[in-house]
Amino acid sequence: MMNTTAILSHLQRNNTQGNTVCLLSNHLYQAIAQVWSELPGVKLVYEPLSNYNKEYLTLLTTLGITIKCSNQELLENLTRKQNVVIGTANLTSSFIRNAYTRGYNNFAVSGESRDFIKLTNILGDNFRLTEQYSKGEGADTIVKEVLSGRPAREICLGVLETLTEIRALKNSIIELKRNLPADTVLNVELGQELFQSTSLIATKIIRTKNQNGQTRYDIDMSMFEEFASYLDTGHNFTVHSQHEDRTRFSSVYGNTGDEDDLILEGNTGELDVGDWLLIGNVGEADCRGLDIILLDKDYRVVTKRRPSNSFSNSLDLDTNLLTVSA
Repeated sequence: MMNTTAILSHLQRNNTQGNTVCLLSNHLYQAIAQVWSELPGVKLVYEPLSNYNKEYLTLLTTLGITIKCSNQELLENLTRKQNVVIGTANLTSSFIRNAYTRGYNNFAVSGESRDFIKLTNILGDNFRLTEQYSKGEGADTIVKEVLSGRPAREICLGVLETLTEIRALKNSIIELKRNLPADTVLNVELGQELFQSTSLIATKIIRTKNQNGQTRYDIDMSMFEEFASYLDTGHNFTVHSQHEDRTRFSSVYGNTGDEDDLILEGNTGELDVGDWLLIGNVGEADCRGLDIILLDKDYRVVTKRRPSNSFSNSLDLDTNLLTVSA
């Protein structure tokens, strides 16, 4: 269970700079370590949907995750040190050329897609092909298509959302390794559910006001660019307050103060100006420009850095603890 009291106390005690910070929990590292143990020798791929923070992308690379990139904005935040596969959703000629110019030549296409023809028209045979399949595709079908179809060096076995789905692939992977060429690389794409609970947003109350029998709290989300659109997708998230024992129906608004700037509505603790509000399960959301605080598996603070300051980190597979060095 998340030690929200410890997190909030740390933020309060250390007078954390800024009004909004992003907290990355060790849950991500534990989940990835579990996947590694279930699927040894299989490449792990993940496509960030909106969080293009460079440090977050570096964290994914440190874990050995290949980043799937399907848009120009994410492409511009990647470095040549990162393993990248270019997704072909809404593929354009300019995006193909931009990705290739930056040194990325691994492109993922599905069996019925026309993207392979577009790629060959632009790049000839100077690219690496990843053939994408759905997670329900049988090993026999994949083997037959790969051996008789396009010369794919890498096979994606679908998007997996849970450890149960990952474990269900084990027998298929054994069969594929037995029947495909030895140099064929197998990968799985990790779904969004595995990443949702890996991050929290801590945001400071900057104003309070009573209106219509409710308490209204204003928070500074000015640097959190995509939070509103993120909520519009119907994403479920949790809210933890400083004083959960004194709950009341409240509304939380962004810093503009406009009525349409409503962030959330429901029962929160009774808060004062300067108190911190934690919004959990925001692992897919954007945290560009925010302070980043890393937590260990007990949600104790390991280190904190501005995004402009680099740090390296690694996963201790024996203990599932994150180790960090500046």
